[in-house]
Amino acid sequence: MRLDPAGTSQPTRSGRPRAARCALVAASGLAVALVAGCGSSSSPGGAVGGPVTIAVVNDVNDAPIYLAQKDGLFKAEGLNDVVIKPYATASDELSAVESAQADIAGADYGNIFYQQTQSNNLKILADGYDATQGVLEILTLPHSTLQPQDLTNQGITVGLPDNDLLPLPKGSDAPPSLDAAAATEVLETYLESAAQNISWRALPQQKEISELADGQVQAILVGEPYIYEAESKYGAVEVMDACSGSTANLPLSGYVSTSAWAKDNPAAVADFQAALAKAQADASMTGVIQRVLPTAAHMDAEDADLSTIGTYPTNTSTQGLNRVLNLLNNDFPGLLPQGAPIPRVGQMLVTSTK
Repeated sequence: MRLDPAGTSQPTRSGRPRAARCALVAASGLAVALVAGCGSSSSPGGAVGGPVTIAVVNDVNDAPIYLAQKDGLFKAEGLNDVVIKPYATASDELSAVESAQADIAGADYGNIFYQQTQSNNLKILADGYDATQGVLEILTLPHSTLQPQDLTNQGITVGLPDNDLLPLPKGSDAPPSLDAAAATEVLETYLESAAQNISWRALPQQKEISELADGQVQAILVGEPYIYEAESKYGAVEVMDACSGSTANLPLSGYVSTSAWAKDNPAAVADFQAALAKAQADASMTGVIQRVLPTAAHMDAEDADLSTIGTYPTNTSTQGLNRVLNLLNNDFPGLLPQGAPIPRVGQMLVTSTK
């Protein structure tokens, strides 16, 4: 079931054959342009003096990084040595950046803003991946009668991706991730009442599917390629689109470095931004991003062709990022540490110098 801002349901897609659906458009709103230009006039990589290491979690979010490497876009902009290093979780990525084991991390904004409240040491270099219809869904089995309003019922357990979890205080009843917060926000709009008491079970997304099939959870919150896998393998059906209504087009992830790295390596930052913007622009062309999804997200070719892919924006919307902050801070107290200074998007953004 899809929910519009007024909370009314729209027809589910589950009864229709699934086809390739790639909504790849530029983000709109108040933007800080990150436009690809010509190559840097400085020495390759600026002051880096070695490889630029980019930390990623292998999923569809970071596919343009792999595209930029595959198509030589980093080298074309002046970054001759780029290393893509996978990590298990967003928290691991950001720890690697803070400890100088990586230079740039592509992480979800929930973890980015949480970490900023802890260290005040991150700069946002570029927006990475924004939601579109169908990229993050709560699914159940085809014989289930589960409806959105049932998700808060006692005895209902909902699987949750475990790679973007926030380190919430013990006993906190806040949604444990940005994904969970987005889903809860949509549900609250639908119910017109508090809906934070969903019983979440954090699992790897592949495990979510198997536990749904075995009846150990009654619903799962998943992204691609797991939406397609659950639908095609078990006939899973949509209960609710977690990025609809008030969370439609929500920015989900971005690229950050430490403040010191960005300050010391302005040419490398500009080269990275230019190469990424070119890759994100190329991703809007049919079939381009699918070429790298088997590597970037460990998807086979069929899953890559038939999965729903969101937006790889070529600019960074301050309005969009403030929507994420409002979701984390105002709507769901506890997702950001109590008493910590709220991050300021404008102070975190690094604009392109190319």
